[in-house]
Amino acid sequence: MTATRLLVVGGYSEEERWRTPRLPRAGEPVHASEFERRPGGKAFHQAVAAARAGVATGLIAAIGDDTIDPAGLPSNVVARWQMVSGVRTGRTALIEDPKGQTISVLSSGANDHLDDAFIGAQSDLFDGAKVLLVSTEANIDAVAATLERAGERRILRVLDPGPLPPGLSVREFSSTDVLLLDVYEFARASGRFLNIDITAQAVTSMDDTTINALARRLCAGTVVVSLDKSCLVSHGPDRHGDESDLYRVPTCGSGDVFKGTLAARLVDAPCFRDALTAACAAAG
Repeated sequence: MTATRLLVVGGYSEEERWRTPRLPRAGEPVHASEFERRPGGKAFHQAVAAARAGVATGLIAAIGDDTIDPAGLPSNVVARWQMVSGVRTGRTALIEDPKGQTISVLSSGANDHLDDAFIGAQSDLFDGAKVLLVSTEANIDAVAATLERAGERRILRVLDPGPLPPGLSVREFSSTDVLLLDVYEFARASGRFLNIDITAQAVTSMDDTTINALARRLCAGTVVVSLDKSCLVSHGPDRHGDESDLYRVPTCGSGDVFKGTLAARLVDAPCFRDALTAACAAAG
């Protein structure tokens, strides 16, 4: 088996996706033109994206004891599934209109039971890893312990905290080397952890210096904020090969393809900007 160079830990869910002519209003039924059921969840999609970027990837997630087949992983992904008895697998429902706008609802299921002991037992996946990508759709205590374990091994830790679950705290941010936030998450995190009540619209109108000041208070490591048409990078003490502490790239990266590709490119990229640019291009 090829040693994994990137480890992805987080949530798995079965996705049920409806495509409709428009998003329904409250209480209004809308007929779907298409329906699809497929494997999903942040960790699953991010591992697939990383593997397609050519990096041997490990995936750790939890599933229930219902009839679930998490198929569709590329051959260069090594998956370790924690089977949780008496609990169903996570579910995600998505309604999407022709413009790509979505309404989504997540039921965590087995993800809430992902156990640190199970993660720790997969030591071979940590041994060759240079980068860890963690999402917070899973048990938050296991997420925190995984970040600490990776730090002890000097693995670069990338955290995707969306959609900021209730248990998320500064504990996880302080154990992170690279924090990924979209503009809405950045606004909510500023309100929750800095007591600064701002909207996403307000963030998009801020200058780089103001966003940087907030980012530096949220996390000591690098913070990437995905704005409407650009990505802002705010580095801490480690620039990860970049020349500047603060800059923007003129394309917006978001979603699991962006995050999985970014983590994969960080395995070997000479500088952070190169990895970010490649991830934005992959996300399209």
